[in-house]
Order: sequence, then structure tokens, then C-alpha cells
Amino acid sequence: MKIRIVSASTRINRLSHRIALALKEELLQRKFDADIIDLKTLALPPFEERIDRLESPDPRLLELKQELLSTQAFIFLTPEYNGAIASGLKNFMDVFAKEPFMHKPIGVATGSTGAMGGIRAAYQLQQNILTIHGLPHPQMLTVGKMDQVINEEGQIVDEAYAKKQIRFLDLFLDFAQRLV
Repeated sequence: MKIRIVSASTRINRLSHRIALALKEELLQRKFDADIIDLKTLALPPFEERIDRLESPDPRLLELKQELLSTQAFIFLTPEYNGAIASGLKNFMDVFAKEPFMHKPIGVATGSTGAMGGIRAAYQLQQNILTIHGLPHPQMLTVGKMDQVINEEGQIVDEAYAKKQIRFLDLFLDFAQRLV
């Protein structure tokens, strides 16, 4: 199964990308076709219109759309900024709209340096996924103290968190495999 992790933090010295690295590593160990769509390196333009309605869309966006269409399951990962999802992730969903995500399983992962792990952003993200006709899995991965449980290279350094991530992936992958 082809799974793409959309890493939404674009800020300087971001921490949540560590979660994407850890998730990718675990998925690769489980023999899935896993990779990260990094919104920081992608540098999407601000939303003007859906890609399908643009007169002359950027060829790299058309290429990415094809990548999204061929992806069978997603994990959307966002830090919590001011109680909400990262603006870059909302922009990503608006640019590509519904077609690449329609009827596909989408896992929700959030992170913060606080104890709650971005739960407000996680609930908001589930609602956003429904509006793009994706199928959000009810089990969310909320990573509190993300700066302490995963190092800069994406290696998990906290055993309790390692178990939490394994449980999330077990449930999400079972859900996704039933749908694809």
C-alpha cells in the first residue's frame, strides 16, 4: 500500500517533522511504500484557486497531484498553532481540493511541546478531512512533549511514546487496508 505522510510545519526549527520521520521509518520497517510530502520544501503558493481551475497550473503541482491521486492512504501531520492546524496544511487541502483524497483513509497526527499533543488541531483536522471527502480514522496520534519523545533524526527516545505510535499505526493500517 502506498502511504504518504503530509508534514505540515513550515516554520524555522520545526519540531513536528520529527513525528513524520518516525512514522515513515516504522512504515518502511513494516514494508509499506511510505514517504513524506514536506510542505516546507514544497513551498506551495498561497491559495488562489483549486489546481483544476487554474488556467496555467505550475507543472510541479500537476506532478504532485498525480502523486496524490496514486496514493492509497495518507497521514496528515500538523503541529498545533494557536489551537488550530498549520495554515500550510489548510492551503494544501484547498489547492488540491477533493479529488486526490476522496474516499481514501486519512490518519490524523498532531504534535505540540505541551502535554495535550495538539488535540484541538486534531479534532479540527478530522473535520477538514471530511470536507475534502476523505475518510478520517477515529484513532488520532497526538504527540505531547514532541521535543522530548523523538530526537531530531526522528528516532523515538521515549518507550511510552513508541507504544503509542505502534498502536496508532496498527489501528490505522487495519482501517486503511480494509478500504483499499
